[in-house]
Amino acid sequence: MATSLTEINLPQNKVNAPIVLEFIGLPGAGKTTVFQQVVAQLKQQGVSVAAGDQILRDWKHQPLWQRLWKLIPQTQNQWRILWQSLLLATQVKPTNWLSFSKAIKTYANLKRIDAIAQSQKEQLILLDQGLLQEIWSIGITGTTPDLEDIRQELGLIFSQRSIAIVDFQINVETAIHRIKNRPTDQSRFDLMSQEAALQLLSQYAPYLQDIINCAQTFHIPVLEIDSSLAVDEKTQNIVSWINNSLIKHPEVVRL
Repeated sequence: MATSLTEINLPQNKVNAPIVLEFIGLPGAGKTTVFQQVVAQLKQQGVSVAAGDQILRDWKHQPLWQRLWKLIPQTQNQWRILWQSLLLATQVKPTNWLSFSKAIKTYANLKRIDAIAQSQKEQLILLDQGLLQEIWSIGITGTTPDLEDIRQELGLIFSQRSIAIVDFQINVETAIHRIKNRPTDQSRFDLMSQEAALQLLSQYAPYLQDIINCAQTFHIPVLEIDSSLAVDEKTQNIVSWINNSLIKHPEVVRL
């Protein structure tokens, strides 16, 4: 179900910003499959959508020097999010490069989102692997970061951006079954044995829920989706929510 929506005073820097809608959930929840259908339906309706996969492809086609230049923080908010992401990585023990690479990836995703938002050409930025999912990835190689520090990072993100979330709910056993039967190797869980993947996902699933719960304390719009539903049903539920609760009433996202 969606969070209750109330009248909100809009900060000036968010009045014209596009809405950033992130799909979040365990690997195997079906985010990417539904994401593709949602993007297609919204575009058919004439909604101006910047899709995360296309944003990433456009980014990779740029020369390396140009990408590095664009990653330089331009605002105090971006500097603080970069350092806060790295702080989260330092809290993961044992210390490892993967956590720091995920922290940098979180910041890079944010920079790409900000660049799209500044153009003000799109109504919606849709991500199937967004900022909260990357924050989760920072902490799944060891001990997890402190939730209060995660809350501080979320506060920095939400203060300057219009964020909403679709939360794909799935149990760990079903997620593992889907991971082992999908034809891709997109995550570290795909490359593990079923037993190892089950153990790791069981360990870190509560941590993902902690991040989602923390995000909800900021009263951003959240739609909960049962991942066991048919793909078409999930797609229609999400598209309907986007049309009726976000696009028609963008003020509910701009906290």
